[in-house]
Amino acid sequence: MFDFLDAIDHKLYERYLTLERNIKARSNSFYDSYLDLQENVIKFILAEAKFEIKIQETCGAILRKPDIKAHFTKVLGLDEFTYSKMQDYTLKVNHHKHKGEKTVQLETLISYLSILYHLTSAYAKSKALDVKDFDANYYISIFGLFEKENTALRDEMLRLKEELATSVRDGKLKESDIIAYQGLLSQAELDKLSLEEQNTALYREISQLKDIKLSSMEDKLNRTIEMLLSLQASVVENRAVSYAVGDTICGSERFKAYVEKAKETIESGGQPV
Repeated sequence: MFDFLDAIDHKLYERYLTLERNIKARSNSFYDSYLDLQENVIKFILAEAKFEIKIQETCGAILRKPDIKAHFTKVLGLDEFTYSKMQDYTLKVNHHKHKGEKTVQLETLISYLSILYHLTSAYAKSKALDVKDFDANYYISIFGLFEKENTALRDEMLRLKEELATSVRDGKLKESDIIAYQGLLSQAELDKLSLEEQNTALYREISQLKDIKLSSMEDKLNRTIEMLLSLQASVVENRAVSYAVGDTICGSERFKAYVEKAKETIESGGQPV
């Protein structure tokens, strides 16, 4: 939805991606990344318009300047409500940063993003960039997504581990597969990671478990094939014996000929004569 930022400045788009990750993680860091993006967007727009902005100036101080307000409302066509909310949200986020009291809520998050969208899209439209409509449902769908994925991934990993546990305990897997199984991250190690990092690790470990499971199935299949081949050899010999029965005085050379004949019959799919 904010893809147009990439056409404006890639660094701004990277800051947006950080913001989106915090939404997926349902993290209070959303507010910090929100203010960081808004401040950098404002400074980018003003720098292009040749406003002199000091590096240490805060977003709140910048927005209080009458000439800057005039640029956003008169030149870019930003409405008074949006500009007022930009100032209001800046104060609220700064309060949160100092007090650490704010907890991210979906309704509040949507309101903040809507104001950010109006700011960035106004500039994008002034550059004739293609801008899609703001879609609150998208953010509703990804809010806390990492937590939902984490639960599903942990369940899948646990299921795969339980399926392989007996084979590992009884030493029925290849040594390399047992080592790989035992090298998986523990619960304590996973808990030290962020939700996004946990999900990445879980995807990787689930892939390893599936490889181990496939390797185990291949071993079982190979043993089955070996058993069938051994059984086939017995069938061939039994057929040879049946061919020889009734033949008077069957020497070893003739018996071998019967064996070869039986093999040819099986390979060609024919029936014994």
